[in-house]
Amino acid sequence: MTIKPFKLERYYTQYEFTSDYSICNSDCEAMTVGDLLALEDGAAVKLNNLWLGYTETKGHPELRRDIASIYTNINAGDLLVCTGAQEPIFLFAHANLTPGDEVIVQAPCYQSLQSVPEDIGCKVLNWMVKYEGSRPTFDLEELAGMVTDKTKAIILNAPHNPTGYHFTKAEQLAIVEIARKRNIIVFCDEVYRELEHSPEYAIPAFADVYENGVSLGVMSKAYGLPGLRIGWLATRNKAILENVAILKEYTTICNSAPSEFLAGVALRNRQQILQRNLQIVHDNLPLYDRFFGKYGDLFSWHKPTAGPIAFVKMHFDTDDVAFAERVLKDGKILLLPGGIYDYSGFFRIGFGRKNLPEALEKFEEFVLDTLVSL
Repeated sequence: MTIKPFKLERYYTQYEFTSDYSICNSDCEAMTVGDLLALEDGAAVKLNNLWLGYTETKGHPELRRDIASIYTNINAGDLLVCTGAQEPIFLFAHANLTPGDEVIVQAPCYQSLQSVPEDIGCKVLNWMVKYEGSRPTFDLEELAGMVTDKTKAIILNAPHNPTGYHFTKAEQLAIVEIARKRNIIVFCDEVYRELEHSPEYAIPAFADVYENGVSLGVMSKAYGLPGLRIGWLATRNKAILENVAILKEYTTICNSAPSEFLAGVALRNRQQILQRNLQIVHDNLPLYDRFFGKYGDLFSWHKPTAGPIAFVKMHFDTDDVAFAERVLKDGKILLLPGGIYDYSGFFRIGFGRKNLPEALEKFEEFVLDTLVSL
């Protein structure tokens, strides 16, 4: 196995827990086990009495029913519960792609969506973001032109990391039609799904609208529960799911019983959790509006319609990595430079954490001290 080092995870491993402040986290505010259990009567007693034996490889049937409730055309039998999002990405690729397959990846991207197929020996083509001013766009005609008879999968991320771009329903259906003509798998990383900033921006899961759609979900991002390490794949294509299930028996075999139980509690009470996290997002977005309005000569952004992240363009330099290093060294503030995504001149910001006001205030102090005179 000669897979490339994972730049983003290497970066976070090195700096996430050593910086004083961060304005780049992509998850929403986490909660304690006590806060989570308090959402459901009797949950604490049930957790205390939980049997700590092996769980089912595909996930506890009750948890799969809870996960199915967030979809329209997916039932418990269409789901496979995994560890976080990284395991299902890895397993899907190794179980369903072969050397020589062509794979189209929406880019820039969370690196494993591209590096794992590359390591398998697939030919990976990047469907690259284009910017109209500060607004990110993805050209559907370009996507249609990239497809060939060798295309095995189109790999997407909606809402998109790192740009924050979110497909419209019309764009989603157009992608499905492009794929359906050649029986192409559409694998969509949907870890920020259900965090649309207003209901009109919501789109269905790709697994709901396409028979060969595969939707990736996780408890980490929109729900703010990364410590549970629970993710899943949803698809109506039984062969795809069974291929992954067979390979999972070589990795984690099954999931943590306490994590599965707590994930079920969260999903049964997800509307309350989502409302809480959306309120944090709505409280934080005006702070960025004010900041980028005030320092528009230095930075620009396009405010997303979904998710907790956005990409910021730098107007004073294109060396985003050096800038992030300087911010970390002098301001003790963590940014995620675009170079991590091989996309220069940008950095990623997040707005799903409660401490964002304090972190942004510290970043503004750095800007005033070091950049305003430029």
